[in-house]
Amino acid sequence: MGHRHIVFYSIVITVIALVVFALREQEVQEQSIEEKLASAIKKQILPSDKTLSNTDQKLPYYLYGRADLNNNGKEETFVLMQSESYCEKSECKAYLFDDQYKIMAKWEKIQQPVLVGDDINNGWKDILLTSDNQTYLIQYTDKTYNEKLSTALKYMDKAQALEAVGLAIDSEYYQANGTNLELDYNQPIFDCQTCYLFSYEELDNTNSQQHYLAVNVATGSVRKVNNSQNKQ
Repeated sequence: MGHRHIVFYSIVITVIALVVFALREQEVQEQSIEEKLASAIKKQILPSDKTLSNTDQKLPYYLYGRADLNNNGKEETFVLMQSESYCEKSECKAYLFDDQYKIMAKWEKIQQPVLVGDDINNGWKDILLTSDNQTYLIQYTDKTYNEKLSTALKYMDKAQALEAVGLAIDSEYYQANGTNLELDYNQPIFDCQTCYLFSYEELDNTNSQQHYLAVNVATGSVRKVNNSQNKQ
């Protein structure tokens, strides 16, 4: 084997090793996030002698999403409980953890969608929370987020929603053989303010299997996702 071949194979092996290492590091980091969040929920939300009770329809105990709300390079975590002891019908308790996994705000009777707003107030991005099928604009004031939905501004952008519907209908996925397009509110936690999720069926699908489209009005993008709980 020539010198050039040896050098080439050495480079290939090195690149493969670096890729494997990077993937492993990412997996370890994700596991660490899951473990830190689970520990924080156990210590700060659950009574000392309790564990999370079962959920209906084999749902997870809680849903969560992460975003850097104050642009400091570290992500905050929003948790929407799913366990029956923390929910009433389709509305559940919700908690916002800071980048050190300490609760910084909490709300009652929250349902999806939970979105990150476009605007910034007092150095922190707005949060859009939904309760009783009404979306509220939650702003950061007095060193915390507003926890009283009754004092928060109601939010509705019909023009943007209609544009999202148009993008979904005009997409290659729906144009192929789509039918029965519907808005699905089970978006990933902390999805963007201009993001929407739609479900639809295919005309030639006898099993009526649901398919999903994620639409971002700001970018005009439409992509097909696996299911309504698709992670960001």
